[in-house]
Amino acid sequence: MPVQTRSFVDVGVRARKLGCRVPAGIALLPGNFSTAVSSAEFCYHAATPQVRSAWRSVALIDEGPDVCNRGHRGQLTPNRPAEPCPDVSGDQVPLVIFFGASILGGPAHLVTVALGMVASVFTCNPICASPREVRFDVVVEQPSGGYACLEYHGDAYGLMALVEEVRGIWAGK
Repeated sequence: MPVQTRSFVDVGVRARKLGCRVPAGIALLPGNFSTAVSSAEFCYHAATPQVRSAWRSVALIDEGPDVCNRGHRGQLTPNRPAEPCPDVSGDQVPLVIFFGASILGGPAHLVTVALGMVASVFTCNPICASPREVRFDVVVEQPSGGYACLEYHGDAYGLMALVEEVRGIWAGK
């Protein structure tokens, strides 16, 4: 399986710095979350709307940073919709899913369902990406602190193997 693991920026600190919602459970992050100067620059993969829709169909809620923002009186207000866009090199930004440590206390199947729906979107909607050439990142909050990023490049059918990778990070492996 073509997966590389690297460290990732502190999602909570970065979200607060950008003035957006801090994800705690399952979220779609912009592909440029770690490098955007402001939340107005967020770029999302073309499959983001389809993944959100698929997640809603199985009662998963996207807690991503663009879902809402704090207004001038501290009230949560809707932020601009996620828009797909290319990164600076002209390549499409990756689809990025965040799994927060808070879901460890929830149903064990959440990661499997979330990744299964993503695999379904990639395999059933080739307009979003070629099912044979998926670029996908999974950001995992480690219970002991810090964040790991699993970078996946490969076949959409191989995404389900990432479930064990996520669980391994949570187990400290």
